[in-house]
Amino acid sequence: MNIKYCVFIILSLLWLSKAFASPQNGPPHAFLGEVKIANNVVFFQAPPPDTDNLDCFDTNAPFQWAFSLNSVDGPSLYRAILAAQSGQAQLVIVPAGDCAAAHGLARPAAITLLRAAQ
Repeated sequence: MNIKYCVFIILSLLWLSKAFASPQNGPPHAFLGEVKIANNVVFFQAPPPDTDNLDCFDTNAPFQWAFSLNSVDGPSLYRAILAAQSGQAQLVIVPAGDCAAAHGLARPAAITLLRAAQ
């Protein structure tokens, strides 16, 4: 084999591994735990948010997140929760920075589904 060709293949593989690697400084990826709906509020288990900037968060609560189905983003967030449950996909949750939906539980601003490993 040509040495230039071998070097090209090695460099290409190194580039691809960096291009498809998970971001190291991004929010943690997680699988969805238990989900509960009561009084138009969706409660769900997933890794808790960074509590340094969230004074209202209760670390002893059985759930970590809650959002209202009646909010503007509620139906879209709920669809993401359903998709995560049915597809066993990992998710990334961006906190809104408050506990507006339920006392002691962080409210998500966005939920991103990651493609399931194949």
